[in-house]
Amino acid sequence: MKLIWVHADCLHRQSPAYLANPDSPSLFVWDDAELKRAGWSMKRIGFVYECLLDLPVTIRRGDPVIEMQKFAVETQCSSIVTMQSVDPHLQAQAAAMGAETFPIVPFVEIKGRVDLQRFSRYWCKVERALIGETA
Repeated sequence: MKLIWVHADCLHRQSPAYLANPDSPSLFVWDDAELKRAGWSMKRIGFVYECLLDLPVTIRRGDPVIEMQKFAVETQCSSIVTMQSVDPHLQAQAAAMGAETFPIVPFVEIKGRVDLQRFSRYWCKVERALIGETA
C-alpha cells in the first residue's frame, strides 16, 4: 500500500494521487519552520486547514520528511506518493522522502499571460472556461 503525502499543492480529493490510491492513508504535516520562513498568513493557514477538513487525511505537526517516514511505518505503507509542485521546498522534501510524484494536472488551460497577483484577475481570465458561457 502507498501513503499519500498531502501538501499545500495537493489539497483535493480529485488529485491523481488520491484517484490512483483510493484506499491508501494520507498525511498532511504542518511544518512550522516553513510556515515562518515563507511568511504564511493566518488567512492562508485557515484556507489550507478548511481544505484538509474535506479530505480523508491525518494531520500532524513537525518535519514533513520525518513525519511521513514515521507514518509510513505505522500504517505499513511501502512507498509515498504525492503531486508535483512548483515550490522548490516541496520538491526537495519529495526527493528527500523518495516520493513518487504525479504530474500537475492543470485546473484550466489558459492562453496568454495571466496576472497571478490577485485571484480576481485570474478568475476573470478563467471563469468562462470553468463554468461555461453563462458566467
